[in-house]
Amino acid sequence: MNKELIKKNFYNAVNEKWLETAVIPDDQPSMSAFLELHLDIEKLLMDLTKKWVLDPSGLNKNLKNFIKYYKMTSDFNKRAELGTTPIKPYLDRILSLGSLKDLENNAKELLLDSIDLPLGFSVMQDFKDSNNQILYFGLAGVFLPDTTYYKDEATKEQLLGLFRMTSTQLLLLYGYTPEEANTIIEETLAFDALLVPVTKSREESADYVKLYNPYDRSVILDKIKNFNVMALADKLVGQKVDKLIFINPDHLEHFDEVINENNFKIMKSWMILQFLLSFSSLLTDELRIAGGAFSRALSGTKEARSKEKHGFYQAYNRFNQAVGLYYGENYFGPVAKNDVTIMVHEMINVYKERIQNNDWLQDATKAKAIKKLDTLSVHVGYPDELPPYYEKFNISSYEEGSNIVEETVKNSRITNEYQFSQYNKKRNKNLWGMPASMVNAYFNPTNNQIVFPAAILQKPYYSLDQSSSANYGGIGAVIAHEISHAFDNNGAKFDENGSLSNWWTEQDLESFNKKAEDMITLFDGVQTEYGPCNGKLTVSENIADSGGIRAAYNASKNSGKHSNDDFFQNWARVWRQKSSPEYAQLLLNIDVHGPAILRANMQLSNMPEFQEHYGITKEDEMYLPKEKMVSIW
Repeated sequence: MNKELIKKNFYNAVNEKWLETAVIPDDQPSMSAFLELHLDIEKLLMDLTKKWVLDPSGLNKNLKNFIKYYKMTSDFNKRAELGTTPIKPYLDRILSLGSLKDLENNAKELLLDSIDLPLGFSVMQDFKDSNNQILYFGLAGVFLPDTTYYKDEATKEQLLGLFRMTSTQLLLLYGYTPEEANTIIEETLAFDALLVPVTKSREESADYVKLYNPYDRSVILDKIKNFNVMALADKLVGQKVDKLIFINPDHLEHFDEVINENNFKIMKSWMILQFLLSFSSLLTDELRIAGGAFSRALSGTKEARSKEKHGFYQAYNRFNQAVGLYYGENYFGPVAKNDVTIMVHEMINVYKERIQNNDWLQDATKAKAIKKLDTLSVHVGYPDELPPYYEKFNISSYEEGSNIVEETVKNSRITNEYQFSQYNKKRNKNLWGMPASMVNAYFNPTNNQIVFPAAILQKPYYSLDQSSSANYGGIGAVIAHEISHAFDNNGAKFDENGSLSNWWTEQDLESFNKKAEDMITLFDGVQTEYGPCNGKLTVSENIADSGGIRAAYNASKNSGKHSNDDFFQNWARVWRQKSSPEYAQLLLNIDVHGPAILRANMQLSNMPEFQEHYGITKEDEMYLPKEKMVSIW
């Protein structure tokens, strides 16, 4: 640790040597503490996969299917031999569409097969009643990462020029002439331009309560005349749908302006290019590399994954919950699971204490908040069960006459049919939203649930070998961060059952909203190496970081083995990140998490305990006046 930098840039003081020596892999846009763990797990799982290929006899049905699929996805000689033949039946279905009515008549089958349409449905929990699942609807998104990119003419033209170039290269590999390729791309971009005005920015989407816009069937039928959206909804779920939740009201108000017969030709070109882009990863090596060129350029990633990694991830992504369950059961010990579970409940108790001692909440609101903590569902390590659709997967090999495209579509359909079958049914809250082998954690507001997969429960976040204060500054703060999401600007709008409900007194809600605005102000416009932070985009994560570090600090202090240095240093350590300039700039525009350096430094500057411990004064860059500090939880 560089002690000379402590008062100037604590993040750099702790991570200086790492930042100097860390190497960003050529197939990644960044390197971080998260990614270091991910790469270790990646190697472990790839080695396991190779072992299982040689002897799959002891594996369960899901893992045998995974291996069977992996043998297909990793056979690039067979991909080269088949060329583009496997996609022909699916592409022909798009090419045969002659009108908007044709699209309407075929939309159900295309959606079930995961072929991109300019509109889509998903079954999710009802924000107003978390025990029921209903149908959400929206138009397709835009090609650039955010609508803000379209507002700056120079940026728009630069990025769309890049899109034209990479898409042209792809279409030429598919066998289109330059003239045909140019027509498809220009018509695609013409349709993309129609979507821009009716697409929410990332900042707007960050307030996800505003994504809940219910409309009755009669209203939708009255507004939308060009396409029978409700008839399609009925077909997908197998029953009459009384209402849809529009993720954006503009999709209802302007649907007929975007989706109409006059626009069908450019819409069809959009569908063709979307299909060829999304299915390119299932074909030859040249096509899969060309298909990812645009996204790699946006993030500054130097090269595509190797064939070996690509083949592994195509199979893993289909069976990740099953592979993750094996990882969790076999590589996450009961001692660690018990230790982390105890820490989670300890953090919940610390949170209760902090809420009880809160000086800006009234007793009625405190009681509701504590009730929400009492009913918080905690999941550590790995799930108790897998999604039921896994049991329906049955991989057919090349030798059995199948191919990757056919298997991908077949199993996508099984997944989609299952999801639509959940309409008007209670959500199984035992199911996880990520595999146990993923280095991450999450809070689900509609389940009032926090999940900590086994993969993140490793050093520097957590280790039985490091001090308890280091663990509190790492996984402890991550745990408390996820608990804090129950009380951030989004999570605070959901009650203990996970339903959208105002459980605040009017005065407390006003106080909370003012504090959330203060958090926006604290981060908004703060400069990083690659540009300013967007305080509004990142507010929910900043509130969670703030609550997380404070609760974890309390827990560490209460442990009797507290070390300020170990706690603060590991907090800065777990956020270390080194990114390509392109990726860093991209994250500033689209990521709801603040830049890594601000997650470390700003949250520490915002703590009186940090400033006192290191003797930070107004002459130091890490100094923040007490009147500017924001304490919510």
